[in-house]
Amino acid sequence: MEKSHSGTSLKFAIALGTISALGPSAVDMYLPSLPEMAVDYSTSVASIQLTLTVFLLAMGLGQLLFGPVVDALGRRRPLMAGLLLFSLSALAAAAAPTLEWLLLARFAQGIGSALTLVVIMSMVRDVTQGVQAAKLFGLLLTIQGVAPIIAPGLGGYIEVHFGWRAVMLVLAILGALVAVNSMAVLPETLPVQKREPLNMTRAICTYARIAKDSRFLRPALALSSLFFFLFAYVGGATFVYQNEYGLPVAQFGTLFGATGIAILIGAVVAARLVGKHGLTRIATAGAFCIFAGSIIAYGAAVSGSGLYWLAAGVAIALLGLGMAETTLMTLVMSSQSTALGSTAALLGAFQLGISAFATPLTGWASSHGATAWCSFLIGCAVLVGALTWISVRQGRAEHIIALTH
Repeated sequence: MEKSHSGTSLKFAIALGTISALGPSAVDMYLPSLPEMAVDYSTSVASIQLTLTVFLLAMGLGQLLFGPVVDALGRRRPLMAGLLLFSLSALAAAAAPTLEWLLLARFAQGIGSALTLVVIMSMVRDVTQGVQAAKLFGLLLTIQGVAPIIAPGLGGYIEVHFGWRAVMLVLAILGALVAVNSMAVLPETLPVQKREPLNMTRAICTYARIAKDSRFLRPALALSSLFFFLFAYVGGATFVYQNEYGLPVAQFGTLFGATGIAILIGAVVAARLVGKHGLTRIATAGAFCIFAGSIIAYGAAVSGSGLYWLAAGVAIALLGLGMAETTLMTLVMSSQSTALGSTAALLGAFQLGISAFATPLTGWASSHGATAWCSFLIGCAVLVGALTWISVRQGRAEHIIALTH
């Protein structure tokens, strides 16, 4: 079922957006349940956080395997396989009798998410480029941004009334519904004549070539630092909000979702303004907001101003994250004109493979209280700013060179 795309329909974009929302939902929906899960398995909070770490590692590193696959087999069949694995592994997680089985199920769920992410990133570049790609990425991130807003509150409600295993059942149902919608809406976007034969030796060489390209590497590292900041927030908020500030499970989900609206707004702002102000200015503004918001959150923690001032600082930082993510992703994906599946896969491996290490580090920081956690966020924000500046500087230099030739 192949179709020509002179433009992209709203139905097409929404379908991609719902797929992209599954991964964040699998992370955010069960966050309010982490303390209960530790009690259920008679283990430590740090051990339960491994369920997040293995999911992110699988979702990141798994993309390296699937990049060449989607360039060889097309987009639709791998997408359906990934969605099926996501749902089945969510069912396995719901029934996991031990922590070891839960970790295995979460790893498999991360693999399924990896496959779906490679496909949708490749589909965007199949049908768009440049500013149009930035706008579609922005729309996807807008739709994807709904997941962190709704998922924690929904997960908290389910956990209070039905227990954490019911949260995994809901994820399985969501995966199945998205699969049905994808079959009905999404066409094959990679014609047979544009596919590349599956050759893992060649794939490794392709990854090496892309990774050595500074046009890819610099914005990819900047984007990875954004995700590191995001998971430093996600991993610490659960325990700082609930343990240090005494926020009940249901209210945690509401507050976590409310601050997540900022990512949604940032993505909308970037999509609307990128055509007028350009990618580099929007990325720089986003990085500045991340740093400023982190400083405000730290000030609230040190002064004892209260949770809601801390959350306000975090919201400003997440606004900047939504702005910078959209633009940096466009810079990365626009750096290559061939092997787009492999490009998306390598980007995902950078993003999530690096971000997986944020969860144990933020677990250590948050165990020392809100001030230590906010200090860690400031350090992450400084890294984001430095890497974004390097990426923007390179982009401007290349633009000047292009104009002189």
